[in-house]
Amino acid sequence: MNGIFRYDGPVVTFFMKLGDMIILHMIWLLCCIPVVTIGPSTVAAHYVALKLVRDEGRSVPHMFFKSFKQNLRQGIPMGLISLAVGGMLGLDLYLCVFRMEGSNLFKLVMTAALIFLTILYLITMLYVWAVMARFENTIRRTFLNAFLLALSNWGATSAMLLLDILIGAAAFLSVMFLPQAAVVFAFFGIPLLFVVNAFKLRPVLDRCQQMKEEN
Repeated sequence: MNGIFRYDGPVVTFFMKLGDMIILHMIWLLCCIPVVTIGPSTVAAHYVALKLVRDEGRSVPHMFFKSFKQNLRQGIPMGLISLAVGGMLGLDLYLCVFRMEGSNLFKLVMTAALIFLTILYLITMLYVWAVMARFENTIRRTFLNAFLLALSNWGATSAMLLLDILIGAAAFLSVMFLPQAAVVFAFFGIPLLFVVNAFKLRPVLDRCQQMKEEN
């Protein structure tokens, strides 16, 4: 029983991980406030998440700001591009569903097309920040590699998408009907998704790294 509560025991390790995730959320949120730095901040958060799931690296702030500085130049345009594309898809989908007039068939086709494009966008976003955190490449190539990885690792992609939807739904429902539980999501925030996804992303990226070294 005493071994459970040792410094390197499972209970202490668990609470240390929770503390790391809270720190990650706070730093990520602060660095996203200028908006233009959402990109490098999200890359850095993924870098930390990929380290946390394997108990690698140093302190969360050290790892975060190391990656933030390294990816600042490319992360800013990537973040703005991602926000712009996501905003346009969201607006188009809203207008198509709630504002479009005309035949029901045309509206149905347009809605289906926009939903399809939105899904492609979302699965690309699942990978793009982790890919940038792990590999050096051009912005165009990073987006392309993320898209290809999403399609070629459909098991991991669908699992991440489903888990993110479930966590998002749980957060929304807790805010609406159980405010006490919402405190949990307030502490961990969106980086909770990054850490959950990292368990699926890390093996995919490790295989890519191995293939790169072999070539």
